[in-house]
Amino acid sequence: MHNPIFTTGERFALFGLAIAQAFLLLLILLPAPHESDVLRVAAPARERVLTRLSPYGPGFEQELLTAFCARYGYELRWVKADNRDEALRLVADGYADVAVGFGAAPGGDRDNGNGGDSDPTGASGIAPAAIEATAATGDADATPGVSLAALLTRLATGTDPTPLTDLVTGPAYDHARPVLVRWSEPDLPAPVNAVLRDTGTTATARDGQPGDGLRSALLLTTWETSAGPAVPGLLPPSGGPSLLPGAQSGPQPGDAAVDAAPAPDGPRHAMVDGDSWRLWQPFMAEPTAGQATGKALSYHWYWRGDDATLAPRLAEFWREHTAPADTLLDDLTERYFGFLPESLGVPEDGEYAGPVDIFDLMDLMTVVAEKLPNHAPAISRAAAQSNIDPLLLAAVIFQESRFDTSARSKTGVRGIMQLTQNTALLLKVNRMNPSQSIRGGARYLRMLWDSLDDLDLQPWDRWFFTLAAFNQGPGHLRDAIRLNQDLGGTGRTWRELKDTFPKLARPRYHSRTRYGYCRGYEAVAFVESVRYYYYILNGLVALSRPEAEHLAPLLDAVPVRWPAI
Repeated sequence: MHNPIFTTGERFALFGLAIAQAFLLLLILLPAPHESDVLRVAAPARERVLTRLSPYGPGFEQELLTAFCARYGYELRWVKADNRDEALRLVADGYADVAVGFGAAPGGDRDNGNGGDSDPTGASGIAPAAIEATAATGDADATPGVSLAALLTRLATGTDPTPLTDLVTGPAYDHARPVLVRWSEPDLPAPVNAVLRDTGTTATARDGQPGDGLRSALLLTTWETSAGPAVPGLLPPSGGPSLLPGAQSGPQPGDAAVDAAPAPDGPRHAMVDGDSWRLWQPFMAEPTAGQATGKALSYHWYWRGDDATLAPRLAEFWREHTAPADTLLDDLTERYFGFLPESLGVPEDGEYAGPVDIFDLMDLMTVVAEKLPNHAPAISRAAAQSNIDPLLLAAVIFQESRFDTSARSKTGVRGIMQLTQNTALLLKVNRMNPSQSIRGGARYLRMLWDSLDDLDLQPWDRWFFTLAAFNQGPGHLRDAIRLNQDLGGTGRTWRELKDTFPKLARPRYHSRTRYGYCRGYEAVAFVESVRYYYYILNGLVALSRPEAEHLAPLLDAVPVRWPAI
């Protein structure tokens, strides 16, 4: 008599187990149920999305998303995506609601001649984004969703046959030309003491693992070499150890920096979006110029068009904020990018853009390493007493005197903070005594900030106004505000005032003001320089560079609610 391997009961048990396993597989691979009050955003961890270097806010894209969430009552939740394709796939598969933070290459969007996209759907500024993805799959009739067969295929082969369908492209709200960056040295050193990976505290992948910080933050697309994508080294530290060829220092084999380094005999290039290039170049080793290539990339948000609640809200949000009268995008662009030197801009003609002033940066790093430590206690005390970020105070000192305690200008200002005699008398300090000068300068900045309380300014605009008043006096600042209002502006943003201030040097304008002639162009140059140096100092800390050791004692004095204090 034949004895079956499994009894009938065992067969039912195995069948039930198989059903349970299939059910669990579906639970794992299908998107989690969407919470209607949560906005899930897929984005690569780039500087314009979640900032590492800038002290001026959480990030350009994050502030836009925060504005949307505040308007419609959503909670913002990040979903980590390493690149554009992954972000779009996360939205198409239902793991995310919106994809942001990358530019669409020319050809992927149809230009309608006014900076936005064509509109085959009839909705102003809104166009399908799945055309090229569908064409790539050859499946024009595919429908949204994930079938069991597709899930099993994905599990077995590691491929995803599901095309991107029903995705919507929002209007173009920013443009940046891609830049081909190259380096001249034959052997690039690995970045020294750089933070190469995300901490995982602000953006997490679906598997909960932290992302690759430097690579995902910097590179738009990789310029492949025989050894993989090229990633630049960082600016060599002032007085720090130099890496000799073959030296085992910094990241070790298997780390992202080593894996991404180009082969010695391969091309030393990387393709970077224009914004990332400008923001990261001050920290790059051998910051040679970058060549603008191709047409400008258009930045958009992408979302599913089949969400009857979310999709109309996103379309409405972008109609409002791309209207000519709306200034949100202009104000954010000014705050996050407006202080960068013109030499870091990407020209329209495709010629090589000039590099950052390497001598100025090396001077800053030398001062941080050699002079700042002697004044760090005084800076910390003054900053704490006046509720000012000590790094901003250090940026002001560097701009004023390069930490030269005997500095003297042709206009008569003197000392490490370049105070006038009248200001020193008002503050009851000896301007030639470094500690007193720093204390007096910090107190004067606080007095100027407090004097602007009646204007109801946004915190950073108020600090930029404060710096302008520190340079040219509070009377001339008020003249610039009134002149801007007379010319049709609001007089409430630095974006407007930086255009108006230089007019105070021209008779046709300063003759209409209370305090008369003013070197307004110097005020603008002063504010923008301080903003730039403040950005660099924060970047040195964020990248854990050797200079950060000298800046670390200042960080305990940062006000809790800075800059809104």
